[in-house]
Amino acid sequence: MSHWSTHQLTEYFAAVNAAADEPSAIACATERAAEMVEAEVAAVVVEDTVEGAWGFGAGVPVAGLVRADRKLGVQGLGALHTSYSALGENVRGSLMVGRLHDEFGPEERQMLQGMAQMLGLALRSIRVLSTERNLRSDAQTRQHLVETMLTIQRAISARRPLPEILDAVTGGASALLGGASVALMLAEEGRARRLTVASTAGTAEAAARETEAREAMASGSELIRPFGKGAAVAAPVQVTGEMAGSLVALLPDAPEQHAERLDRLSAFAQQVSLALTDARTVEAVHEAHHDPVTGLPGRGLFLKIFNRVLASRDSATDPTSVLFIDLDRFKGVNDSLGHEAGNQLLAAVAGRIRSCVRASDTTARLGGDEFAVLLHDSPMDAATSVGERIVTAIKEPFRVAGRDLFIGASVGVAISRDRTEASEILLNNADVAMYRAKKDGPAKVVVYEPYMHTEALNYLSLRGDLQKALEAREFKLQYQPLMRLDTGEVTGVEALIRWHSPGRGMVSPVDFIPIAEESGLILEVGQWVLETAAAQVAAWRRTYPDLTLNVNVSGHQLVHPRFADDVMRALAVAGLPSSAVTLELTESVLMSEPELAVASLNSLRTLGCQLSVDDFGTGYSSLAYLRELPVDELKVDRVFIARAELTSEDLALVRTIVQLGQILGLRVVAEGIENVAQLDALRALGCRLGQGYHLCRPADAEDLPAFLESATRSHPNASLIA
Repeated sequence: MSHWSTHQLTEYFAAVNAAADEPSAIACATERAAEMVEAEVAAVVVEDTVEGAWGFGAGVPVAGLVRADRKLGVQGLGALHTSYSALGENVRGSLMVGRLHDEFGPEERQMLQGMAQMLGLALRSIRVLSTERNLRSDAQTRQHLVETMLTIQRAISARRPLPEILDAVTGGASALLGGASVALMLAEEGRARRLTVASTAGTAEAAARETEAREAMASGSELIRPFGKGAAVAAPVQVTGEMAGSLVALLPDAPEQHAERLDRLSAFAQQVSLALTDARTVEAVHEAHHDPVTGLPGRGLFLKIFNRVLASRDSATDPTSVLFIDLDRFKGVNDSLGHEAGNQLLAAVAGRIRSCVRASDTTARLGGDEFAVLLHDSPMDAATSVGERIVTAIKEPFRVAGRDLFIGASVGVAISRDRTEASEILLNNADVAMYRAKKDGPAKVVVYEPYMHTEALNYLSLRGDLQKALEAREFKLQYQPLMRLDTGEVTGVEALIRWHSPGRGMVSPVDFIPIAEESGLILEVGQWVLETAAAQVAAWRRTYPDLTLNVNVSGHQLVHPRFADDVMRALAVAGLPSSAVTLELTESVLMSEPELAVASLNSLRTLGCQLSVDDFGTGYSSLAYLRELPVDELKVDRVFIARAELTSEDLALVRTIVQLGQILGLRVVAEGIENVAQLDALRALGCRLGQGYHLCRPADAEDLPAFLESATRSHPNASLIA
């Protein structure tokens, strides 16, 4: 048995609807139906009369056809397997095909039912057109129906995306029903058979008529129920013989017009059935609207649910809240451990988010590492509380790929009390608030305020300029010496990136580094810094052979699987020994992914690089991780010596860090030395190394050699080693 094709089905629809009269339509239908399922005979019975027959010769078994015998005896052929498909509620009759050897399968019966429905619709249209009343209007309607059906069939034949086909069905039905509200509801898997709105057209009212949808599914036939001054009509959708959902429409017309319009709706329901059958599985619908990694609704379905909730609110005072959730540090996990681990992490995150909301709320994955939650009847305080629960839940470690992973989340909240507000706008507002949360972060929950739009536009503009800056060579490096506090000798330099934007002037690293990290551009920027600084210090070492280089490293760089190779390549090209390089990382970077950090740091230590903990004392400051991490240097954060005159508490904290470094055998460097009092205090506490404006401001590459020369003349015996 050859398998039917959607191309054949398209030709069938075109031919039947092109017939000028009933006999021509019936003759075309019987011949093509038999051909498509490789049947020996076919017939059409209308009002207990055989109106057309094909393949029987002179001996048509009229009585058996009228009785709809399951086994039909045919002269010269024998007993045939049969299939009878109803022509529709308003044309009492059936399309019959008979085959000698094989029974008809579920997909064939589904296809034959669609052919019969289309024939019934064509016969009804021909009868209507045979009368003079409303001849022109009906001809246009018929032509529109035929064109719409052909368009849908071509889309099925071309295997267009399933959501596109379903939207074409609801849109076409709505147009041919005078702009009526139309909704396609499909049943999900599971005992509850929950109905999901897969597509809508017109207003959203039909999406709320679940009762009629379920009744049509239960009865397996079309139905009409009173609704307001009109009616709710529903036609069931089947896939390989099983009920899969319903197509529902709300009609404002007078009752005498409903029967004809129900025929049209039924024809469109058959198109849905054929589209789903061609997709071979109802799971294709789920995949079209749900994220395959987390099982959550995707963006499109989320917005449809959001629109339905907004339209169905009883009062304008009922608040609806939406949360926009963006994960922090997810990209590093994906880059270092691979997409499989990233997908496992996303699935685990989805589970935690759902555990923080009610069963009646809707959680979705919008794409990448972005999620959304729709909270029904939730005022601002309640929505903020849910956001904080989500942030707390995601802070806890995730066990993925045999290791503990630490990520975070930033949450934006938008509240709606206006029924006319669009879901896209509210979701965008929550997105804007999320960006503000990231700026205020980490792990912040921020409620949207109108002024944030301007900030978001500035942020996006800055991000766009940043993406062009590296190619346009707008970055440059300055260098700040690290010095011995007891003698004033220079031991090394720290490379500091600067950005001079043609349109913005000097942009602070505080503003552009977080954006570079979020966009992933930090990998390119960081590599450029390392290569440029390594080449410059290698050149200076021809005069000052013991000069060292300190370079700041982002967490995204540290966990990138090729980072160690990138470092060695940069140093090899520059001709700078790895022992002359110290890579600086903040405590938060080291502790966000401790297992990944240890593995990467051990690789770098194996290469011979020195490692420094920057801004020490402001983050986790754990003795346990200092013992585990292969670090060589602690940099005391400037916050501890920021006062013009240090207090006893300041001195006690710095003394503790200095002594800790001495005990662990680590270098201790004080940052932010800006006056003599601070310098004297640090010397007295035994801190050997430091940097700051009082010692030397950051200088351009062409200006620094003069300072190095001056420092060398002041200390002719200096070896420039720490």
